[in-house]
Amino acid sequence: MLLLPQSSRADLGLDVSPAKYEVQLPAGLTQTVPLTIRNTGADVVHVQVTIVDFNVGTNGQYAFFRPGTNKYSAATWMSVNPREFDLQPNTLSQVRLSLTVPAQASGEHSAIVFFQTRPTRHQGGVSFSERIAAKIYELVPNTLRLAGEVDDVSSKSVSGGQRYLVGFKNTGNAHVYLNGRIEVKQGSKLVERLEMPKQMLVERGGARVIDVVGEKLPPGSYTAVALIDYGGPNLTGGEKTFTVR
Repeated sequence: MLLLPQSSRADLGLDVSPAKYEVQLPAGLTQTVPLTIRNTGADVVHVQVTIVDFNVGTNGQYAFFRPGTNKYSAATWMSVNPREFDLQPNTLSQVRLSLTVPAQASGEHSAIVFFQTRPTRHQGGVSFSERIAAKIYELVPNTLRLAGEVDDVSSKSVSGGQRYLVGFKNTGNAHVYLNGRIEVKQGSKLVERLEMPKQMLVERGGARVIDVVGEKLPPGSYTAVALIDYGGPNLTGGEKTFTVR
């Protein structure tokens, strides 16, 4: 769930369920998905619904775009009803998301549905608005392919340690989650084993740079071996030999 920054003075409280939904719908068909919006705050809110494209950068940060911008967008296949509504305190409402998959579609396509409250003015002239999101993935059955590769490994000495950067590219047609490790070796001796952050998201067509800092190494020649499990049939990896002076 994605939230915009908000003040604790604002009595807002939206949530959406499901926050992530995977639709497995064959090409050429239409399906309606119910999304439930709940107002847990003490005030009536007016909610407006929009559909946007998104991507996730190499550092894991989200960016949002108008529908149809992303090559793998499903936003232009979607419509919602209603597009805006009032929601009483401690009540819920359902929005119907209609999805029509083009006949030639394959692989995975995605979009984000935003639910945003109309700004409300509070004491002191400050206005508050809340925005939450549901991420929708459309998976065309029997066309998905998980694939990925490590395309770069580098290392450099930094204050207090050794920094390792591992580049991963998603070469399949569906999003993946990364788990892995870096093994630092000197000859055949294992010097250090570093765990990467878990469950790092890489969208279809995307890339990720994994940044890990290890212990300070004494002068010498070393090899950093990166091993990544992206959920496919095999692990992927890469290595880099470097010198600490």
